[in-house]
Amino acid sequence: MTTESWAGLHDATLESMELRWSSGEAVLRIRTGAPTHPQRVVVASAVRRLGCHRQLPWGFSVSINEVRGPAAAGDDASVLEIEMQSGDLIRIEAVAFSLRDAE
Repeated sequence: MTTESWAGLHDATLESMELRWSSGEAVLRIRTGAPTHPQRVVVASAVRRLGCHRQLPWGFSVSINEVRGPAAAGDDASVLEIEMQSGDLIRIEAVAFSLRDAE
């Protein structure tokens, strides 16, 4: 996945986040508002850690501020961080990440 694709999530709306415990897959549904890719899905495979705070230190927001990664985390894992415009951070450590158009 190219860096530009992840950077294109700035100002997108995080609609939902799901951890499928049995398969170890995390799925985040995102609405971008872009005509070419209006609905995106982030899929994390073989999730090892998922951290998500919802304390709203900068105030309420459902929009993404910045996406960092995926970056190597050792042991064949990568880390993806999604900073929300609320100031909260979603941090996922997994074996693989993909950014796809929603079906």
